Amino acid sequence: MLDTTTIGEDNARKEQRLEEANEKEEKEQRFKEEVDWSAYFDSIAKICPWSKKYYMQDKILHVKAGKPGNDLTWVASFTATNCEALLMEYNEGTSIDTLLAIVEKIENKYIHLAAFWSHPDEKENNTPTPCVIVQDKQQLTDLRKKIGFEND
Repeated sequence: MLDTTTIGEDNARKEQRLEEANEKEEKEQRFKEEVDWSAYFDSIAKICPWSKKYYMQDKILHVKAGKPGNDLTWVASFTATNCEALLMEYNEGTSIDTLLAIVEKIENKYIHLAAFWSHPDEKENNTPTPCVIVQDKQQLTDLRKKIGFEND
């Protein structure tokens, strides 16, 4: 004899998991839509003139990393693309210390990459959400030379 109670409970659990996944996806989409990245890249044009162009050409791999933990996986994925930069966006409450630790972890593992943290608490020229940006060091150096940027 088939226990229909168990089947009904399994279906209810599956339905609940599906609803939770849909809610999470909708929340992430709303969060992404709340940030006007085009306006952000316009605002940093004087210090990073190539970023808006790369953004418009879809050459920035932009991921909603959420919580720290999969950072090196995202960086490994980035290195296999033709993208010019990786922008990892973290949850709103992510601290500057956490971002700094992520940057150090990336630069220790990938010595040919430059990683930068950016946090809205730092105001001027920083991203509207906690982020880590990753680029190829040599390419970044070459781009900076083109605009006359000298690193102190």
